[in-house]
Amino acid sequence: MRIKSKGLLALFVYLLAVFPVFALEGDTKEPMTLESNSGFFDDQKGLSVYTGDVIIIQGSMRMEADKVIVYMDKQREITKMVATGNFVTFQQTPEDGKDIVHGKSLKADYFPATKLLVLKKQAVMWQGDNSTASEYIEYDRANELIKAGDVSVSNKRVHVILQPNSEEGK
Repeated sequence: MRIKSKGLLALFVYLLAVFPVFALEGDTKEPMTLESNSGFFDDQKGLSVYTGDVIIIQGSMRMEADKVIVYMDKQREITKMVATGNFVTFQQTPEDGKDIVHGKSLKADYFPATKLLVLKKQAVMWQGDNSTASEYIEYDRANELIKAGDVSVSNKRVHVILQPNSEEGK
């Protein structure tokens, strides 16, 4: 379903302006763009759905998914975003001179109020040669914390690779 109404287009532009996806503080002040093959908005349910090669860009952050669902409260504030695909990918430059942070999973939930990103199913995050892989990874953007794994599931392991410092003398 293609969006042709000026009112719906204005709402989508509003959503993009208020929804800070996976970006660091400087990036969240940048405008966000969203591209997809189709879009749908249900004002009564507070729900919008984007499908087909979805690309979201804000500052140095880029996310790609097959489908993105955005949930809003009655004031049209975004409460949650769910991205799915084979794979959902994201990348972001944390600071000038630092390696890009990458991530991928089959599903990603994002909560803008708390800046919490939850990668689920075949989740991997990496920066340079260091990586974390698990079926479940939480990335707290506000505090730059990663929590991997689920203590209630003993047969799913967390796999971490930490490279030694390449600079000699440290």
